Amino acid sequence: MNEAKQSSLDDPFAIFSQAISELSARQSFNLPAKLRQQLRSMQTSCPICACDFFHQSSIVVAQIVPVELGGPDDFSNCFLCCERCNRKRGTSDLLSMGDAFCSPTTAPPLPSHGRALGFSPTDLMQRRVELLARSANHWTPHTRNSMKSTVLKHLAKRWAEPRFRVFAHHSSDLALIGFARRSGDAKSFGVAKVLTKFQGARLALVGEAVSVYQVDPGRFLPLIWSLIELNALVVPVPLPSKDAVAPGSEWQDFWPDHVRSVAALRSRLRPGHASKFGELARCPDATRALSNKPDALRKRRKSAAKVETNRSQRLALYHQNRIKDALQDGACAVLEARLASLHDLKT
Repeated sequence: MNEAKQSSLDDPFAIFSQAISELSARQSFNLPAKLRQQLRSMQTSCPICACDFFHQSSIVVAQIVPVELGGPDDFSNCFLCCERCNRKRGTSDLLSMGDAFCSPTTAPPLPSHGRALGFSPTDLMQRRVELLARSANHWTPHTRNSMKSTVLKHLAKRWAEPRFRVFAHHSSDLALIGFARRSGDAKSFGVAKVLTKFQGARLALVGEAVSVYQVDPGRFLPLIWSLIELNALVVPVPLPSKDAVAPGSEWQDFWPDHVRSVAALRSRLRPGHASKFGELARCPDATRALSNKPDALRKRRKSAAKVETNRSQRLALYHQNRIKDALQDGACAVLEARLASLHDLKT
């Protein structure tokens, strides 16, 4: 019995599965009684099933973007719904809660702070996009010079899919991806698992509420970024017997970092790091993709020829200045002797 227990403690798959079970537990969220009463005065019906609160005995506080999916823990992220709808939804995204919530919309021009909050499905979907901009987000493949509108357009495509949560471990010799049943809707998990298998991962462990896939460490980063683009919130799971990947310049050690503002996404600053311009204080920029169109190739060749001409001109000017300085200092004989010696060596 002790040997079996020890073998389970040494098994990285069992440790990873146990960590997922602990991390996937639903987080408690307690709204103060004064704010709860304020919500009760602003809402009269459940926005999910449209039932009247007057006929409901149990009303609970729900979140537009659950904290398990990176949502902010504040009043603007709250609304009231009946207990049955809250139990049915769990920690799933609002996009998976029927036709009324299946059409994503644009964010309002102003944040919800300081203005009246709406609680219709359309209002909740508008606030969802606004809250996702303040939620825990991964990096984007843009550079620091990208415009804010470009980054938001890229994020809008990501947020048009229901957000879900996956668990991952990455070390030099082991890469694992895990899914928990209480971390999103079934449709999103189905797409994510198909994508995981398509990237060459194999099912290593399956349980009642947890499934673990093993992927080649060299294919881990492409898989992670594919899941992020599906609007997955990736939760890093360290293993006690595995060392972290050494710092690199191609996102090896940056993928677990989460940021909560679009400004930080654009500046590439890592959370918890000082705003320095060092290599490890910022995550790397995206690789620049050069066009292969004829016009782009012609411009690059023309630019390369111009650069080479300017380099030759600067080099000739440099040598002319050296000869002039030597003549002024009376070192012309030395230069002539060196040139003569070089000429003798060549002949």
